[in-house]
Amino acid sequence: MKYYIDISNRDWFVVLAFSVIFGGLLGSFFFLFWRKAGVLDGFMAGMLMGLSIFTSSYVLINLSNKYLLRRIPEIYWQAVSLLVSFFAGAVGGYVGYKLISVLDLIQMHIERPVLLLGLFILGLLTSVIGYLLYWIVNIRRIKLETEKELIMARLRFLEYQINPHFLFNTLNVLAELAHINPPLAERSILVFSRYLRDIIDQESVIPLDKELSIVKNFIFIYRLRFPDIQVEYQIEEDLLSLLVPKLSVQVLVENALKHGIGNKGRIDIKAYKKDHKAIIEVRDNGKGFDQISEGAGLTNLRRRLEYLVGGRLYYKRENDQTVFWIEIDL
Repeated sequence: MKYYIDISNRDWFVVLAFSVIFGGLLGSFFFLFWRKAGVLDGFMAGMLMGLSIFTSSYVLINLSNKYLLRRIPEIYWQAVSLLVSFFAGAVGGYVGYKLISVLDLIQMHIERPVLLLGLFILGLLTSVIGYLLYWIVNIRRIKLETEKELIMARLRFLEYQINPHFLFNTLNVLAELAHINPPLAERSILVFSRYLRDIIDQESVIPLDKELSIVKNFIFIYRLRFPDIQVEYQIEEDLLSLLVPKLSVQVLVENALKHGIGNKGRIDIKAYKKDHKAIIEVRDNGKGFDQISEGAGLTNLRRRLEYLVGGRLYYKRENDQTVFWIEIDL
């Protein structure tokens, strides 16, 4: 099992709210039972004590997570974390007690043995709460990791699927070329081989340069049947190393061929920077759409962009052209 030592700000906020509110309620109950201060004074003192323990825990646990645990074997993480939580509770309790005394919220004097016993109990309570928080955070993150891995497995399954019509049509064209144009047939077989090798490898995220190579091989094969298709590239050179989901651009090109230009037309593929974002644009001069309905390919691409590179997919109709583009933060 993988243990997580990082606690998110959201989790810390929940701990803060719990510490302050629970401390206030506990202080109210304690001083109501003690009858040496009012309920409101007890509530304020309890909130201050809870805030002090939280602050001590936040500082010590974060220091431990960032600097101590990373330098010791994982087998000792739980024991060290419990010890740090204990000291955080004891130190925070002592600081809270001093603050309450200095601010004179309530008149109280606790004998040294009783104070030490109280701080020891606070340390134990903080250790228990820290242990529970550790497992709550750990279990939730393991669940998220598991869900993400499941989603990625489904996305990879779709990623590796090859359009059977494209495959069969290509094989038929290659068989025909073998008779009428053997040199072109040989070259096409090599291109098709490279294309298949590139799309079935294990990488889900590849440089844009490699993705464009896949697209160019795909277009070369496609133009064996439909030579009137034209494709132009305008790629900023420093974006060639940009990591993108495999087949992300090809999906958009396939979409432009199938739902846009069909057997004849022009596709422009651009990659440029704008407002600290990388923009990858696929534009065609086909018939366009009134209202697009996302199929499996676009839906899969949208999800792969989000999970793999934090990217987004957009589309619009502009100047009698259909434009699909991907945005990835730089």
